[in-house]
Formats: sequence, structure tokens, C-alpha cells
Amino acid sequence: MTDPEPAEEIVPRILKQYSERPRGWHIMNTPRGEVLVLSSDSAFQLKLIPLNPREFTGAGVELPESNDIVDSIRTSPEFGLRPLSEADLQGIANSMSGGDESARQEVGEILSRTPLSLEDLSTNESSHILRGPVLSRPDLGSLSPEILKMQMALDRSANKTFRKRYPMRAGMYG
Repeated sequence: MTDPEPAEEIVPRILKQYSERPRGWHIMNTPRGEVLVLSSDSAFQLKLIPLNPREFTGAGVELPESNDIVDSIRTSPEFGLRPLSEADLQGIANSMSGGDESARQEVGEILSRTPLSLEDLSTNESSHILRGPVLSRPDLGSLSPEILKMQMALDRSANKTFRKRYPMRAGMYG
């Protein structure tokens, strides 16, 4: 099993890979801060502990090999950051009153657009961004025994990192 590394080290590596190639990404998360981040050729499993709305700590690993569960998640709609125009927003709003099929078509058209890298997004003129889709489930451990085993190791490592870096805050949570 790969040793967990601090989220502060692994997340920038994931963001760099996304910026280099923003196509083919898929994300699944849970309300407990468990995250799977998949690209076409790599997979990461994370446990994130929020510190505030813009900051977190935790732990993560790059998964050494793919499996059927990871491959099935890769068939879901592609995650990405996509700029939206005012016409897009108006189209989404109009489609909401037009029924499920028109809303599905409008969102489907937007999701079919190529996602932008973080650098391209910062130079884009659009003031609206569609982020996603992000798949959610109650827990990742129910996906497979391997993911459960890794999640337990990540939980321990994330809590250890949290207690070490933020002892006063960690003390409030027992």
C-alpha cells in the first residue's frame, strides 16, 4: 500500500495535472471529506479536513492501479471548469420552465464543451463558471474493500496531520 502524503503536497500535484490536461477528469466525494479524483491515466484518493471555506488539511495517495470501480466512475460525465455566457445562463433559466428534456439538453450542451485549465480560466472574459459535475455518495468505503482499506489509512493520517499542525483546533473536537 502506498503511504499517504499530506494534502498540502498532493493537491497541488493534482491541480498541476489538471491544468496541463483538463480533459478526462472525474470526481466523487462524500460529506465526510472523502474524495476520489480520477484522470484518464491516474487516480487519487483523499481525506480532506476543512479548516475554513478556502483552506483544508488532510492526506491523500495516488492509487497504484485501476480497478473495475474506478473504471466505472470514469464512464460518468467529465468534470471540468467551463465558462458560461449570459446567453448560457438565460438558456438554463428558460429551460427550467420548459421541462426536463430541454434542461437536460441545455446542460448537456454545456457539459460537452472542452473544460478550461486554471490558467486559461484566469484569462477568460466570462464572469460565470460551471464547475462539475461532481458525483457524491455517503461514503467511498462501500465502493470496494481496497478503497475502504485505503480510506481507513487516510482517515488516520489526516487526523494525525490535523492534530499535529492544528493542536488547539484539534483539541476542540476531542
